[in-house]
Amino acid sequence: MDAAMAKLYASQVAGRVSGLAIEWMGGMGFVRDGPAEKFWRDSKIGAIYEGTSNIQLNTIAKLLQKEYTA
Repeated sequence: MDAAMAKLYASQVAGRVSGLAIEWMGGMGFVRDGPAEKFWRDSKIGAIYEGTSNIQLNTIAKLLQKEYTA
């Protein structure tokens, strides 16, 4: 369960932080060669590659249900 929670948290934080960096940089945040845009793209790929947020939430819910109903 800890791994699923860590994956969910990390993907959410990466998306939030990279999105804020793009907003902070304004129009330059969307420049293809800029680091903020690359970090934003990488955060989206990481969220998909590690399992979508919905799958991670379902995994956490199943593990919690199993732990507290047994």
